[in-house]
Amino acid sequence: MQLLNTLKVNISKSLKFIKELCSKKTLRLIADEFYNPDHSDEKKALSAAFGIFMGILPIWGFQTLAALFVAVALKLNKTLVGVFLLISFPPLIPLIVFLSYRIGGFWVGNSVKIITSHTKTPIQNIAHLQQYLYGSISLAITAAIAIGILMFLSLKLIKMLKQFKLTFVFKYNIIPMSAAEPTE
Repeated sequence: MQLLNTLKVNISKSLKFIKELCSKKTLRLIADEFYNPDHSDEKKALSAAFGIFMGILPIWGFQTLAALFVAVALKLNKTLVGVFLLISFPPLIPLIVFLSYRIGGFWVGNSVKIITSHTKTPIQNIAHLQQYLYGSISLAITAAIAIGILMFLSLKLIKMLKQFKLTFVFKYNIIPMSAAEPTE
C-alpha cells in the first residue's frame, strides 16, 4: 500500500511540474531567452548542450547547483541551462540509467551481465557501478554534442528564415494584412 501511495505522489508531482513548466508565463520566459538578441547563437547552443550534459551526469542531488555555478562562471545563458538540465526529471531517470548502463557495456567490454541472484559480491557491484559511470559520462557527452549541434542549426535556420521573410517582404513591398491601414 505504501508503494502505491509513493507512486501516486511521484506521478502527481511530475504532472504538477509539467503543468507549471507549460504555463504561459514560463513558456514566455523560455521563449524570450531563446530569442534573446543579446546572446549569440553559439552561446545559446553551448548553454543547451551544457544543460543536457549536467542533467545526465551522475551527480544527482548536485546537478542544479553545479550547473548554475558553472553557467555563471562561464557566462552562459542560465535559463537555457536550467531548462535543458530538466532532462533528469523523474519519469526520464529510468531511461537515462538504462541507456547509461547499456552504453557503459561498450567500455567495459560488456563483460558485466545483470545478475538476478541476491548473492552479489562487492566486486560485482563495483563492476556494475563502473559500467554505469562510464556509460553515463559517455551518454552525457554524446547527448550534449548532439543537442548543441541541433540547437545551433535550428537557431541559424530560424534566423535565416526570418531574414528571408523580411527580405521577401521588403523586396516585393508586401505589407502584412495586420499592418495594413483600413480603407474607407
